[in-house]
Amino acid sequence: MTELPSIGKTKLYVSQIIDNLSDLAHFFGGDTETIVNYAQRHFKSAHRQYEWLTIRAMLRQVMGTNAGICYDDSGKPQLTGLLSDSHFSNISISHSKTHAALLLTENAGVGVDIELVSPRILRLASRIAQSEELPVAFGEMSEQERSEYLTALWTIKEAIYKSLANQAELEMLTDIRVKPFDISSLPATACTMNGQKVFLQKFQNNFVSVISQVC
Repeated sequence: MTELPSIGKTKLYVSQIIDNLSDLAHFFGGDTETIVNYAQRHFKSAHRQYEWLTIRAMLRQVMGTNAGICYDDSGKPQLTGLLSDSHFSNISISHSKTHAALLLTENAGVGVDIELVSPRILRLASRIAQSEELPVAFGEMSEQERSEYLTALWTIKEAIYKSLANQAELEMLTDIRVKPFDISSLPATACTMNGQKVFLQKFQNNFVSVISQVC
């Protein structure tokens, strides 16, 4: 697990998806069988099981065995079982095909998203970006550069989406609009059309975006 730079009073951790039960046992100890069985009962996909287990292994490593995750009525993750002296009270999580991201903070209204760069995102460009969100030279970029830009843009929008309360009323394409940004020098701050700021960085071919009310 790696701690990445973050913003405000937040802690951001990224880990490769742990797909080895022996490695998971290192984090879960005597609870391993119970926790793994829970994941296997609730998720058909083995990869989805390991995503779920990896996040909880990361949380235990940072917060100890008392920390857990539950979900509110809207599906947002919530911290449970924290010690009284813990200054973290909010959580956001995300997974890519290769990595998991865990954001801990004392602030409400936070979000994290991680996505692996893939050229397949080019087929979704019209669903992700409006023309004013793209650099002037977007059409002249290479396929890799365009894939990276759209992936970064998607993580920014996803992080913002996760931070908001009225998710059901939002349309990602039209309601969350981001000013064109430069990914040639990261980490960097990207801004939305209405002034929100998102911290963007790259980690092992994944883009990671974080938003917090303290930006």
